[in-house]
Amino acid sequence: MTLFTVVLLPTVVALGFWQLSRGAEKRAMEMDYLAQLTALPSAAANVDEPLRFQRIRLRGRFGDAVFLVDNQIHQGRTGYWIVQVFDEVSGRRYLVNRGFIQAPALRDELPQIVSPKGDVEVVGAAWPFTGLIPVLDDDVWPAAWPKRVQRLDIARMAEQVAAVPHEIRLEPGQPGVLQAAPFATLLSDDKHMGYAATWFGLAVALVSGFVIFGLKNASPN
Repeated sequence: MTLFTVVLLPTVVALGFWQLSRGAEKRAMEMDYLAQLTALPSAAANVDEPLRFQRIRLRGRFGDAVFLVDNQIHQGRTGYWIVQVFDEVSGRRYLVNRGFIQAPALRDELPQIVSPKGDVEVVGAAWPFTGLIPVLDDDVWPAAWPKRVQRLDIARMAEQVAAVPHEIRLEPGQPGVLQAAPFATLLSDDKHMGYAATWFGLAVALVSGFVIFGLKNASPN
């Protein structure tokens, strides 16, 4: 019991503090988001390295290269996030997240994606990198377009299409937007606080069990 406690207790305590740290990161991101929410959008030509959640105005046209990010859920429906190349008048190429589109009934079918024709002006937020979800198998991307991919790997996407390695998440009401990808709901620290409470609860239970076990063994028969 002593060995079990010595090995496991530091692990669950460390996991609890790690979740607290993740929660603090989410709160910091939320503050950055709120600070940028009411700011006027900056022209893409004037932004070399965008701030987190900075509103950016793009002028140009949507390209043919489209990534369908699989396994997304919106209002109980399964589908994809549509990340599409946008050729800006400044000469740069961006990756624009147009939002959610529902998947067809058959897995072999891909959704029909209609893009605005000609030059448009759109506003989106420079979404920060929040990590890659794990995948069970190798994430092999198809050669043909559109590409169905298993996770939002902006760096890999940007490398394939020679784009700026940042996700520009379209705001609702913009030309070409679908069901806009979520914004503030992803910044809540509630989940991390819940996980931290669970790990610390396990630590308390482990210590309590150790004490009770020790007292029981120490008491005379």
